[in-house]
Amino acid sequence: MEVGIATSERLWEELRAALNAREESAAIILAGRTEESDRLTFCLNRAIWVPAEAYELRSRTQMRIRSEGWMPALAEAAAGDWQPIFFHTHPAGEPLPSRYDEEVARELAPVFEARTGRPFCSLILGDPAASPRFTGTFGGDSIDRLRVVGDRVHLLAAADRPREGGSSLDSFDRQIRAFGSDGQKVLRQLRAGVVGGGGTGSAVYEQLVRLGVGEIVVVDDDEVSATNLTRIHGSTMADVGEPKVEVLANSARAIGLGTTVKAHRARITERGAFERLRGCDVVFGCTDDNAGRAILSHLAYYYCAIVIDVGVVISAREDRVSGLDARMSVMTPGTPCLFCRRRIDPNRLREEQLPEVEREHLANEGYAQGLADPDPAVLTYTTMIASYAVDELLQRLFGLGEVQRSSEILIRPLQREVRRLSGASIEGHFCADPRILGRADREPPLGIPWP
Repeated sequence: MEVGIATSERLWEELRAALNAREESAAIILAGRTEESDRLTFCLNRAIWVPAEAYELRSRTQMRIRSEGWMPALAEAAAGDWQPIFFHTHPAGEPLPSRYDEEVARELAPVFEARTGRPFCSLILGDPAASPRFTGTFGGDSIDRLRVVGDRVHLLAAADRPREGGSSLDSFDRQIRAFGSDGQKVLRQLRAGVVGGGGTGSAVYEQLVRLGVGEIVVVDDDEVSATNLTRIHGSTMADVGEPKVEVLANSARAIGLGTTVKAHRARITERGAFERLRGCDVVFGCTDDNAGRAILSHLAYYYCAIVIDVGVVISAREDRVSGLDARMSVMTPGTPCLFCRRRIDPNRLREEQLPEVEREHLANEGYAQGLADPDPAVLTYTTMIASYAVDELLQRLFGLGEVQRSSEILIRPLQREVRRLSGASIEGHFCADPRILGRADREPPLGIPWP
């Protein structure tokens, strides 16, 4: 099983800063966990540092800690049902475990398990703080990868992980001239989710495939119809009546660039569909319903991931476009969710969760809006905002553009206007609740009711 770690940029900077100390530093990190059939990910919440007075010995190459330096943190891990991770630095060099590290791990493992009911997990950070590397273990498995999300997105491979094989990157020659061969390998390591296979979703998906993203999870419950064929990239007239996710999966196979596609015909409001996205590094929200956006809003904080939500509204009068607004919102730990941005209508959210018969009954009595007529939609504009969304990912992966990034962009093409917004979380809301960060798999999932 592959084991990975996901963390917010803020906590990563805190851990990395410890490499600037002259001596080794240690902490107990509290983490949630999410487990799939082939991978396990620990989502980090916070670090509880060993107090200076608890070190019996502390130098640049070794340390010895009295039990009072870490036992209170284990008690907190047990009380909060967190996975404790024993973290320490190697400021003098590589993050490879020494014989002494291995001996300490053998001594601590039974204590950690007895106190918390969890297997022993360790993480070592070494090399210069500007470019740290890591190793780690959980039980008998090595920790293979680490994801950091915030203004930047970093995907790091463990220092003791075998280097990737030399499979050909010839197809990506022109991209490599822009991002470098290491950048192309990062794209190959990336796991992306796309929720919605329509106009915006298929445009995002097509770009991810051609960029060489390694794995894409696509979720949609609808079929290709004669009226949406004009907007779905990769579809043909022969696909009318076929599930959108199957059409997109077939398109990736036909392109042949090696992307693994996991297609799930379901609505994101179904628990099974949401669970398919838990291991993704980035999720693109390309759904037009409030309930779907509500779920994706939570995912960024519970799973230390980046969620990029997009939407387009076209107004028309007498068969002529009168208004055109597009939006891209980015959610990572430390940024406001779609509720705080007022991008989710609470009334519509409640109505969408009603059974269709009940909703129509209330609509007839004037208590609900009912099922509205389809809004205007044009391939050019759905593709435009999809390109902004994929560009946002590339900028955060490769450090392009401005350092302090806006977390929301509003575009009004008819006015040639682009606005950049940041916003703030509402006090006490889940996106600003430190107890939520990295909570990962809990019951009920995301702390919300499910059908």
